[in-house]
Amino acid sequence: MGRSMISEEKKIIRVGVMGTAAIAKKNALAISRSSRVELVGVASRTMEKAEAWVKELGLSNIRCFEGYEALVNANDVDAVYVPLPTTYHLEWVLKLARKKKNILIEKPVGTTLAQVEEMIQVCREQGVVIMDGTMFFHHPRFLAMKRFFDDKLHWHPKRVTSAFSFYGGNNFLDKGNIRTRKDADPLGCLGDVGWYCIRIGLAAFRFETPSFVQTRVHDQSDDGVLFDLDCDVFFSNDALLTFHCSFKHHLRSWFEAYSRDDRYGGRIIRCTDFVIPRREEYCDFSIEELPDQQTIEYDTIVNTSHINLPFSLTQPQETLMWNSFAELILDNNALERRAYYERAMLMTQQVLQAALQSAQTGGAKVSVPPLTSV
Repeated sequence: MGRSMISEEKKIIRVGVMGTAAIAKKNALAISRSSRVELVGVASRTMEKAEAWVKELGLSNIRCFEGYEALVNANDVDAVYVPLPTTYHLEWVLKLARKKKNILIEKPVGTTLAQVEEMIQVCREQGVVIMDGTMFFHHPRFLAMKRFFDDKLHWHPKRVTSAFSFYGGNNFLDKGNIRTRKDADPLGCLGDVGWYCIRIGLAAFRFETPSFVQTRVHDQSDDGVLFDLDCDVFFSNDALLTFHCSFKHHLRSWFEAYSRDDRYGGRIIRCTDFVIPRREEYCDFSIEELPDQQTIEYDTIVNTSHINLPFSLTQPQETLMWNSFAELILDNNALERRAYYERAMLMTQQVLQAALQSAQTGGAKVSVPPLTSV
């Protein structure tokens, strides 16, 4: 998968950055803390912007490209990070893939499910990796939670609730940021912060296809960019994912997942900062074990265990994401993991699209058909 361009001696992926968005700075620093990837270039619409970006970050030995096409055609770049506005993703992903560039792309991956399906199909045909930038997906804390979710004997999810929001302010909402501009990121808060709520919810349901989705919009721009909403994602056996995402509330990024089984009782997994840990060096989540026979009394005693996961300052989750990306490229036996990331990407986009359709039709229930591309 894209290995022919990569130095067999170094086994280090040479990365270029397409665009100088704010989040690109965070990822540039994350790359600098990895031994698996190396930042070698940045492209901007003007040379001045690229050079200023490199200078601001205090980087050295970084090649500056004027225009994105120059980065696409660079022979000394193995992979490209794409933090461009969502409306630009399809064009540049296809160009990069056809030049044998591996791609790490910011979410939302596309404006429609069809776009994401096309991106993945072309990347498969060209033998390159595409992975989205959902950083918490690579954190050891999430991987520990996933082991509980994947335990089919004991984990039977019934309710998952999550929220991710931040307060953007008036300038942000008044088209002062690309995430509130229809020509740049038309999915608004749903595509930006809702993406994470959908992803953690789907993981808790082992990426089962939902039955239907229903959205309640609380605020949006005059041209339909979503600012504040709640969404219900319905699964089989009366199971439900409910999430709130917003640009109008202060920072929250929590979730709670509840499992119940008549044989083994119940279990609740909670996390208060699942998207970005408050501290790099330490984070946790809690597990509450419930008895198999609950009473109607409110003072039922439960056995609660709290799991703490210490985390090294030298490996923030963004760096771990880049390490995972490099492994997908370099490991010939990573096809199963690559398929897992692709399915997660597709299903997140699929639920997001159904939620958007519901929002645009006054909160109508929108069915979610099984994916045919995976």
